[in-house]
Amino acid sequence: MSNPQLIHRANENSSLYNTIKARNSKQNVYDYSSESNICPVARSKIIVNSQTSLSADGNQTVKFILPNFGFLEDLFLQTKFTQGDTNADTGAKDSFLVDMAGAHAWSRCRLVYQGNTVWECTPEWTVCSQYLRANHEKSTLLDAMLGSAISGAANDTLANIEGRRVMSTIFGGCELSCPIKGPWADGIERSIDLYSLSSPMVLEVDYRSISEASGKQETPADGQKFDQSRLVCYVAELAPQELSAYQARNYAPGSVSSQLGFTTAHFQESVASPVEILTSGKGSVVKLQSISGLVRRLYVFATLDSDRASTTDRKYMNLVDIASVKLAANNQTIYELENCEVGASKINTSSGNGYHTDQVVEMYRNNIVGGCNKAVVSDTYKLYDPAIDKTLGKTSGGEFDSSFVKVINFAYNPDDYASADGSLSFSQLGQPEIEFKLADGASGAAHSLHVVAEILTINTYSTSSTGSINFKTITE
Repeated sequence: MSNPQLIHRANENSSLYNTIKARNSKQNVYDYSSESNICPVARSKIIVNSQTSLSADGNQTVKFILPNFGFLEDLFLQTKFTQGDTNADTGAKDSFLVDMAGAHAWSRCRLVYQGNTVWECTPEWTVCSQYLRANHEKSTLLDAMLGSAISGAANDTLANIEGRRVMSTIFGGCELSCPIKGPWADGIERSIDLYSLSSPMVLEVDYRSISEASGKQETPADGQKFDQSRLVCYVAELAPQELSAYQARNYAPGSVSSQLGFTTAHFQESVASPVEILTSGKGSVVKLQSISGLVRRLYVFATLDSDRASTTDRKYMNLVDIASVKLAANNQTIYELENCEVGASKINTSSGNGYHTDQVVEMYRNNIVGGCNKAVVSDTYKLYDPAIDKTLGKTSGGEFDSSFVKVINFAYNPDDYASADGSLSFSQLGQPEIEFKLADGASGAAHSLHVVAEILTINTYSTSSTGSINFKTITE
């Protein structure tokens, strides 16, 4: 039972309640005006083949011309690999791709209009941005798409081979997919109008060599090769009368219309002997030379250089945990993550840095879930013990740990990409830098610090006096 009359009467007598309800933001959510009722639209799935064939050994830029119709809403890059070697234990038969080869088969992807780059990303951004915004179930879908699976061990019996070795050995090869989530995928109002542009949009993908996309190819001549690649485009198509009305409203001669967008930047620097958390004094420092613009979000993580260079088990995102991160500029601290390692630094009673939950707080605040609490060893299951295991779980490949990515958010909504809800102008900073310390137990060998930025932009459609429409991205 309840008493709505009493509730309404009590609220009506509250001055604060009445002040709040007098604000312009008040709306009646029960009105029909609150419904989502958009113009007549049909959605299509378009397959776009590359303009040039992807060579078996890779190491080339592949171009895709996007459709000249519709509103672009989503993109997926599909890369097919040929059948590899047998992965038998007898003989030199090992053959498998790197973990998440759907992303790491290439090094950079960019959207180009009339020769100008209007958006770009690296596979590191794709992995961080998608897994850190995904729940447990969605991260499993990412694993399947990207090819994140254990490499397993060679075996003379095919039925005993697992993970990426199976993908390599089976007849028909394997096709992996990678989401390309530019601003067009960040809400219906940010889709790109492909109908009206005077020139086509082109997606350029810089493919790595097949050796760099492989975890191991013991006999390269018999290992996996690139086969082909294609784009899966999802576009929205308006009814003819709606399209005419839309173009009349937005593209008057001599006018400019715009929408918020974003792009990314990836900074990477190798540090020969990075400082660990139990070492007193200042940490390792790197200058952020190549990041500028209105930054909404930073992803900071570290990798072991030898992992990325290995020819027997290459690993691109086998992250090393970072125990402290400080972003500074102009001799002032901008944002600091102290004690952000996962788990206890040492399991003993005489030394160490204790057990802290600062990183968990940041993950909770930024809605970071990723591959948390996933069993990565085949045919087994265990509950994680964060203090001892020093992890919150990895993806199915057993390498990428989302809790090892340190996120610095300047925007309000961590799930958004392109809203103007907070940012930091790196262009106005004097010598921005990152000071960091690795978690205890890290190898003393060379590591690379990666800083990946999501940067706010404005995308414009300029209509000339003759009605020609061109696209441009404005950055700081």
